Amino acid sequence: MEEVIKLWDLFECEFLGLRVEGEVVRERMEEIIMREGKVAVLDFEGVRGINHTFADEVVGIFTRAFGKEWVKGNIRVVNANENVRRILNLAVKLALKHREKSVRA
Repeated sequence: MEEVIKLWDLFECEFLGLRVEGEVVRERMEEIIMREGKVAVLDFEGVRGINHTFADEVVGIFTRAFGKEWVKGNIRVVNANENVRRILNLAVKLALKHREKSVRA
C-alpha cells in the first residue's frame, strides 16, 4: 500500500527550500511509513525546485537512520524534474557518507 503526499497541495510553492517545510513532510512520512506501514510517495507535480536543506529532511535523515535500501523500499518519488531528482540523490549520497563515518566511529 502507498500514500501520496502532494507537495504542491501542501505548500502551493514552486520552490521548496525551508527546513520547516521538510520537517512537515518528514513528519507525515514517518506516520505513513512507521505507523501505517505504507510506502510514502512524494509527488513533486508543480514543484520546480528544492534545496539541499529540504532534501535532507525528506530523504537524508531517513538514509542516515536506516540506510539506502530502506529508503528505496519505503519512499517513492514521482513527477520530479531532473534538478529535483539530482538534489534528492545528492542528499542520499551525503547522508550515506555521514552514516559510514558514524558506523566506523
